[in-house]
Amino acid sequence: METKADFKNIVLKSALLLGGVGIAYQVLLYATGLLYSGSTGMSVLTTVISIAISVWFIAAAIQQYKNENGGFITVGEAIKVGAVVGLIAGVILAFYQVLYTTVIDPDYYQRTIDLVEQKMSAMGLSEEQLKTFTDEMAKHKPSLLKTFLSPLISGGIGGLVLGAIIGAIKKKTSPSF
Repeated sequence: METKADFKNIVLKSALLLGGVGIAYQVLLYATGLLYSGSTGMSVLTTVISIAISVWFIAAAIQQYKNENGGFITVGEAIKVGAVVGLIAGVILAFYQVLYTTVIDPDYYQRTIDLVEQKMSAMGLSEEQLKTFTDEMAKHKPSLLKTFLSPLISGGIGGLVLGAIIGAIKKKTSPSF
């Protein structure tokens, strides 16, 4: 008798958890001041932690799907689980990102420009070069739509890629009769 995992329940639960933990992590970075850290090492570390959180939740969802499917999963099924978890979590994080940049910290983009300006100034750029660069950055401030779409797209693509990698590692097809 063939067992079939409850796809909807698994991906929804995992995506809600990933989205919630992702928001909690962003709030933690904001509250501790690490969100605007000028340290390249700290920026790399926070990015690695963010990716590790995504990997953990997507891998857990794929493993749960495999367990509930009698220990079997194809790469295609893992890709589907990863992409849907990433996409739903991306929607949650997209709403948070819009809320954050418009209500919680409406100066987010200006702070980001200031941080980049500090780093570039330390690299020896002239005042004129800095002014030109920051003016261009300010002109290209993302719209609300782009702010919303960015986490949505990166969540979906990231989930798809992670699903493919994890699926290739965890694949186990059921024997044909």
